[in-house]
Amino acid sequence: MASGAGALVAPQSGVTGGEFLIALDVQASDRPNDPNARVRLASLVDRDWLTPNAQEIIHRLDDVSGTIKAVVIERYDALVLIERPVEADPETSARLLAEAWLKRGPLEADAQLLRRLTFAGRAADVQTLARTAAASVRSLDELRITDLLTFDERRALDRDAPETITVPSGRMVRLDYGDDGSVSASVKLQELFGLAETPRVGVRKEPVRLALLAPNGRPVQMTRDLRSFWDRTYPEVRKELRGRYPKHPWPDDPWKATATARTTKRKG
Repeated sequence: MASGAGALVAPQSGVTGGEFLIALDVQASDRPNDPNARVRLASLVDRDWLTPNAQEIIHRLDDVSGTIKAVVIERYDALVLIERPVEADPETSARLLAEAWLKRGPLEADAQLLRRLTFAGRAADVQTLARTAAASVRSLDELRITDLLTFDERRALDRDAPETITVPSGRMVRLDYGDDGSVSASVKLQELFGLAETPRVGVRKEPVRLALLAPNGRPVQMTRDLRSFWDRTYPEVRKELRGRYPKHPWPDDPWKATATARTTKRKG
């Protein structure tokens, strides 16, 4: 119905087909739990009799493609007569993509970048970044604020909030930045043999919170004081784990041992 309410066309209405009709006699349903009224008398309206008296362009986010689709809708009062696709307006598309990105929230790569910027003392206006990034993309999946950084900005960020650190085994380990300004990394214990001091990053020389992993990848200790771990906790960890993982090195003196990500080589 033009009012927005639903109604069923009764068999006695005189109308059995067609796209539009005028309801001349409408009666509320007398059936329990049935909200639909009955059109008891109606007159068919031929589509050619109606001339549009209003038109608007509507932009919508397509959930499947993640792109903005636009349609032009022609109406006769509240009746939609024509709906056809048209080219989307670039400014409107950018605004809607930015709004959709902000509503969804950043994915992990962008979230990590924002945390790194905050850690480095360069907290960004997320809404401005989203609008800027949206102006040059066509879909929600393409909207990445990581693409906005210039070469110099990336280099400065890598200096003040690096993505990775290199551990004594030679492997690069990812750093995770927290919303609270902390920085952490997960690394197998054997890859840190010989390293006395906890790695520090950024202008503030923030100590990295290390999740020291057993060979199965599970953390056995969390620490920001590696020296204290070697001196006080490692002997107990060694005693516990060397029987469970005999193919991995568990030296008495972790200060002089060679860091490795591999198992112990067989002799002979």
